[in-house]
Amino acid sequence: MKKAILYNVIGVLAVLAIIIFKISMIWVILGVLALFIFIIFNPFRLSVEEIPKGFAEKKFNTGKVILNYIEGPDNGPPLLFIPGQTEFWQGYKLVIPYFEKKYHVFVVDVRGHGKSTHTPGEYSYNIIGEDFKEFLKNVVRKPAIVSGLSSGAILSLWLAANAPEHVSAAISEDPPLFSSMYPRIKEEKYMYHIFKTMIDTLEPERDIKNYFLLQGIPHPKGRKELLLIPSWIANFITGLFYLNKKFRPKKQYDVPMAPYSGRAGFKFLSEYDVDFSKATIDGRLTEGFDPEETLKKIKCPVLLIQAKCTRDENWGIIGALEDEDVQKILPIVKNLKHVHVDSFHDVHLSKPKIFIKVVNDYLESLNK
Repeated sequence: MKKAILYNVIGVLAVLAIIIFKISMIWVILGVLALFIFIIFNPFRLSVEEIPKGFAEKKFNTGKVILNYIEGPDNGPPLLFIPGQTEFWQGYKLVIPYFEKKYHVFVVDVRGHGKSTHTPGEYSYNIIGEDFKEFLKNVVRKPAIVSGLSSGAILSLWLAANAPEHVSAAISEDPPLFSSMYPRIKEEKYMYHIFKTMIDTLEPERDIKNYFLLQGIPHPKGRKELLLIPSWIANFITGLFYLNKKFRPKKQYDVPMAPYSGRAGFKFLSEYDVDFSKATIDGRLTEGFDPEETLKKIKCPVLLIQAKCTRDENWGIIGALEDEDVQKILPIVKNLKHVHVDSFHDVHLSKPKIFIKVVNDYLESLNK
């Protein structure tokens, strides 16, 4: 009798446990499903393609190329952002909501990028600088604060030197002012590898998975070969993007759960003109451009932002601007402020809060 009662109690408890387990699993499944739906349809999620509120996307014909750009409301002095190589105007979406409150913000796609004209065979700092000179003269029409990243950072200095009447201040965000110059770039094995990998994997077909498979960092144990991204990670990342592109063509880069910088980066690699990278390593980009002579001509205030940079015995510079190069710049440009930040190369995209603070503090100091 006691055994029968015990068995009945155990049976009842087992049934209750099963019911509770099933109910719990249902709630878990519903919770995961709700989270997935929220991630995909979240109205507050920043979309790669969407134009920021209050901005308009426009075109400007320089007479030689069409420049695509976005323009915000006229809330103050003009502030022109120039993206770096492979980057489009979307790279600044994390910082322009702050700056558009105080400034009249413009972000322009450099020729060969985004919806601006692609001009294979015609990429150099002097050629592109003239594009922006025309843009400042005919679109902005007032002396502007010019801020650029990487190759765009070099262009901000080019404009300060060669279009002084159109530039009130220049912000140069981690410029590879000496490291990417030809022929030195051939000696900087890591930097050269990055550009060569783009050329080898993104043309004629965009084999982005193979591009990721060839990316890596110098080996921490000093070996000559790079420590590459594991193949399963490269397959997983590219698989997600290709799957999303197939099922959500209108938001093909907005992969659920991927950070904005990664989603935007996938768009940049998919759509820029690879000849820009060819011009970087074969010398066309820097042809006729003298960094030191350019710096000597600058009279306006300059903010030089230096990101993380090291040097590897096997691979050379890991970054864009090292201390030795900064020491070449400081004595030449008289009205210059140098700030070192704990960030990767693309400060405004990888560490937007740091970028906003550094730039805001600098611009406010100019008004005192």
